[in-house]
Amino acid sequence: MYLRNRLFGASPLRNDRFRPLRLLIAALVAAVLAPAPLSAQPVETSQHEISSITFEGLNSFTIGELQVLMATRETPGAFNKFLYNSISERLGRKDEYFNAIVLGADVDRLRKFYRNHGFSEVLIDTLLRVSPEDGTLDITIRITEGYRSLVEQVVYRGIVDAPESIWEDVRRSPRINPGDYYGSQLLEDEVKRILRIYADNGFPNAEFVRDSSYARRYLSSRNYVVKLVFDPGHRYVFGDITVLQEVDTLNAETLREDITDEIILRQMDYQPGEFFSLEKKISSERNLNRLGIFDLRSLAVFVPPRRDSAIAVPSRVTIRPRDKHELAPELLVSDKDGAFNIGAGLGYTNRNFWGDARTFNARVRFQTQTIGNFPDYFRVNEDAVSNLDLTFEVVQPYIFSNKDKGTWSFSFILDKQKPYLQNILRNKIGFTGRQAEFTTHVLEWTLEAVDLKKNENFAASDPAVQRQMGYLQERQFNSILSYTLARDMTNDLFSPSAGFIHAVTVEEAGLLPLALKGILPNLPFTQFVRGVLVGRWYSDRSDNRRFFILASKLKAGIEEKYGESRGDSTRTIPQTHRFFGGGGGSIRGWASRDLKARGDPQLGGNFSLETSLECRVNILQTMRDGFLDKAWLVGFVDAGNVWENVGNFQFTTVAIATGIGLRWDTLFGPFRFDWGIRVFDPTRADGNHWITQRQLLGETFAEGVFHFGIGHAF
Repeated sequence: MYLRNRLFGASPLRNDRFRPLRLLIAALVAAVLAPAPLSAQPVETSQHEISSITFEGLNSFTIGELQVLMATRETPGAFNKFLYNSISERLGRKDEYFNAIVLGADVDRLRKFYRNHGFSEVLIDTLLRVSPEDGTLDITIRITEGYRSLVEQVVYRGIVDAPESIWEDVRRSPRINPGDYYGSQLLEDEVKRILRIYADNGFPNAEFVRDSSYARRYLSSRNYVVKLVFDPGHRYVFGDITVLQEVDTLNAETLREDITDEIILRQMDYQPGEFFSLEKKISSERNLNRLGIFDLRSLAVFVPPRRDSAIAVPSRVTIRPRDKHELAPELLVSDKDGAFNIGAGLGYTNRNFWGDARTFNARVRFQTQTIGNFPDYFRVNEDAVSNLDLTFEVVQPYIFSNKDKGTWSFSFILDKQKPYLQNILRNKIGFTGRQAEFTTHVLEWTLEAVDLKKNENFAASDPAVQRQMGYLQERQFNSILSYTLARDMTNDLFSPSAGFIHAVTVEEAGLLPLALKGILPNLPFTQFVRGVLVGRWYSDRSDNRRFFILASKLKAGIEEKYGESRGDSTRTIPQTHRFFGGGGGSIRGWASRDLKARGDPQLGGNFSLETSLECRVNILQTMRDGFLDKAWLVGFVDAGNVWENVGNFQFTTVAIATGIGLRWDTLFGPFRFDWGIRVFDPTRADGNHWITQRQLLGETFAEGVFHFGIGHAF
């Protein structure tokens, strides 16, 4: 014997015509029959403040998961009442009063929630306790979950045999398997997954036959057998592709003849005659949006109705060309090198440079961390920290395939740090591609000439630092090959709440100069290898409400000289490729480039290790007004350091910092304000390392560092 559920349990897609009557009955029962042991008075709607809501009997779900289903809420505290009544309704919350009808609807939603998760025998009772002295009421919701049903079998019908990839995809990663707990939402997700598989294999009109599908709960086992029936319909192919340009005739705009149909068509991941694929249509949209020479208005596909015999799906691409020439000033605010930078720039862009969707950029940018050094930003003997960058760049969006693009750039850079001024000439050729939907790879070849001049006011008591500074003043010419592989599985570009980012970078320097040594024996260069590993992880710890996000980071970097350079102390790894510690994206108890286990931190090191943990709390999420709910309070702990070499690493030299921060979400990512203090400072004398060994106000707080940036620290 079995019971047949209407659409996998309590259906969100089928109307229940008896629901209003059941809600009214539940409300009357809650209002009339609910016990009130502290008072014999009946509970009247809107006369008693809700002092507390308590859940009993929870085993499978959290209080937060159930509270989000309820409209009945506890009355706010005195502070929230004061804000609401005295300052602004947007800052506080109003009093919450008991309403029997609302509570009855809440209980109905809770019961449906449990049944949709396999608890067909769930019992939910309410207990109301009234305090007539202060006019408050306490609500207790008692839940007896009962047996949680499993899925014994999942049967698919209507799955076509051709192509074979459909069955392979169906079996590969189902949303629900035999032995799993029953869940109506899981089955709905499984239906969507199957329909998406069909749409990616030529069946965009495939349908889920709801009347022939079921989820049956057998009384003997109290578990479910599920049958899912599909009707694939016709198999379609892509038809002709039409390209349309939008122009504003009122402003005398004309068609851009240099933007040819060929430019658009080669970014398409499908051709006429191929079997229809929704994934190829979506990936083609991504390709077109990355070009940058026009705005993609739409990529529309027109699937014939099921009743028609036509199987061709025509496409229409509608674009609006962007200005071919653009000259634009820039106001720059960034956290480059882990510190607050402000500056200005001027950029010129030529879109579709020499055709072929190529883009040419020329820009000059100035930034400084020490605005007070005006105008001596690039005087060698000043303590200014500034950067001037003149760059010419050509971007070719199609290399080998529409998944790969090439970039060539030539830069002249003045990099002023406190101990030195670097003149850098840099020529870079890069190739960027996508190996999979979430995986990218970057191959770069950099030719770099560096001329470093020492700040004569820079005094170093350590003889090793003095020698290093002397070696750095020797001119260098380096050829650097770099390869980066990254996988981004996060759910948001600016503020992820789930997923991870893994990246690895390997570099080699010296092969080309070594090959030219016979021709240019006096060419100064250093042979070295470099590797960087980065991992970032994000999880929502607030029942998928994006209220409490836990974020963590682990980063390690190492570089070593090799070959002839290994035994030559005069050959040093250039400052442009060394590791630095401290700053808004590093160990936040120290300022930018202010942390190193031993030696001068401004000169960096060859081994770096960092780890961070952040708790991000959306403190005003309940406001939901589009403004106040964008504020996040952050608590963080950072640990790590920079060492001259990996052999110098010791656990007793790992620095630890903690602090608090504020984030404000914007369209360009969150603005970030952090204040960090030093918990363990390995650079101090023995007996003064830990925060407990130092004065709280006079030392720890006085040494606290403020950081500002755009975007999260990681």
